[in-house]
Amino acid sequence: MGMAASQARYLALVARKSNCEYEGQQINQARLVLSNQTANLFNQMLGLQVPVPPSTQDYTKTQYSFSTGSSTATIDRWDQLANPEPDYNYVVSYHFYNDVYTGSQKRLVDPQVQFSSPTSPQEIERLNKLIQDITSYKNILTQLENEKKTLNADITKLELQKSTIETQKSKIENYAAATTTYKDIQDARYNENGNFVFKSDGSDDDKIYTAYAHMGEQNKKLAEDSLNAMKDAGLIDKNINVEDVFIDSSTTPPTIAFKSDLDNLIGTSPATTLSTYGVDNSDSPVGNSIQGIIAEYDAQLEPIEQSIETKKARLEEIPAEEADAEAQLKELEDLYEKDIGHPTYVGNCGLTLLESLDPNQEAELLQVWKDMKEINPESNIFRYFDDEGGGYKGGIYTFRLNGVDYYTTLADLEASYQSGTGINNIDGQDKLYYYNASMVKKKFEKKEKALLETDSSGRFTSVRFEDDSVAYTLTVEQITDEDAYKDAMNQFNYETNLYNKMVQDINAKTSIIQQEDRTLELRLKQLDTEQNALSQEMDAVQKVVKDNVEKSFKTFGG
Repeated sequence: MGMAASQARYLALVARKSNCEYEGQQINQARLVLSNQTANLFNQMLGLQVPVPPSTQDYTKTQYSFSTGSSTATIDRWDQLANPEPDYNYVVSYHFYNDVYTGSQKRLVDPQVQFSSPTSPQEIERLNKLIQDITSYKNILTQLENEKKTLNADITKLELQKSTIETQKSKIENYAAATTTYKDIQDARYNENGNFVFKSDGSDDDKIYTAYAHMGEQNKKLAEDSLNAMKDAGLIDKNINVEDVFIDSSTTPPTIAFKSDLDNLIGTSPATTLSTYGVDNSDSPVGNSIQGIIAEYDAQLEPIEQSIETKKARLEEIPAEEADAEAQLKELEDLYEKDIGHPTYVGNCGLTLLESLDPNQEAELLQVWKDMKEINPESNIFRYFDDEGGGYKGGIYTFRLNGVDYYTTLADLEASYQSGTGINNIDGQDKLYYYNASMVKKKFEKKEKALLETDSSGRFTSVRFEDDSVAYTLTVEQITDEDAYKDAMNQFNYETNLYNKMVQDINAKTSIIQQEDRTLELRLKQLDTEQNALSQEMDAVQKVVKDNVEKSFKTFGG
């Protein structure tokens, strides 16, 4: 019984030891995987590109400049000529800044435009009447402007029609010599071949007009082309067929006649004249009905010419009407401004109406007028001058803001004032347009052939341009592009932060793997201790079994 228990115990110990060995193998496999992951992270770290800070030298360049007396110019680029010339060896690009007197248009936020206001009912009624009249005259000017545009468009269209008709008429008139009329025709008949023959003007020779069916190919083609051309020109009925065409090719140019006219020469009361049509391969054919066609063209031209004359006469009347309407409008606007309501303030800046312009004001506003032509062709400034920028018509106000004199117009002030709300329309007004002219630095760029001279070190010392006889001394300096350098440094800082973040991520992942490996290593040591204990216990059990066996043999063998 004791032996059986010992054997069972031994088998259990063997099983436990096998399980420990298996678990140890699994832990070693897991530690191998962790080791590979650690190696991969290490390789990844080795592959990271360490950011390099930018050098100011990379953003520093040699810059040449020279003074022309009125400005300092900077050379941007110099390209050596492929084929140097005796007086020039480079193409030089350079720029400089000059002060330019420039007109400008600005917009004032929350202008708080104020007008003097009518008080009595009579003044208010008069104000409303003036506003209605001003609007009416503005509408009249708009209508007159639209009418001018319409009349000009109509005249252009009519003159095109007239030109087309006159061209056609000219073609007909120019071919008058190609018309032939035969008189005193006798013995007219169709012969056995179907051709038409007759005598004319006492001639003994028969005139022969060959029928289309008997023409040669060349004359057939001539007859077809001539027939189509005459139909297009309106000389003949469009229903006439080519089989009704007869040709006399003995004349220069050939002449053709139509069967309906030839038939009239035969009968009891035959006609005694025959009208034919001269034809030419290169020109449109014409016939004896030229005067009738010319009369038709004249009939078409007459109403067109009358309409053109009428419209041109109306165009000549419009400027006087415009001038009258503008004068009336100016008078009404003056009344509106002076007697009823006129602008007084922009914010706390007093407004002064310019009745006339002194030389400085005229020069400044003329510059504004010129520059607004390009900047804002719809500017209200144009309403108060003639088409050339002179001839001040009034309506310009001046005010002083932050120590600078500015200008604005009655129309701009009204637009802002009328857009407001609240008491006296002072709240929420639209931005006010205002103007002035001042000296503004502008960049000028030029590119010219030049002679660049160098010193012993290879640096340029002077430059002379093809359009200038003066050789300018060059100043050289090292210029660092601070903005570009700052951008590069910002990029370096960004890349450094990114690099540090990636290193931290790798270290964090490595730390986690190492912690897992330590846990597995501890478990492996526990398994090793357990396995040693099992081995010792197995040895003890095995010894007990051996002793039992020996005792059993001694007992039963004695």
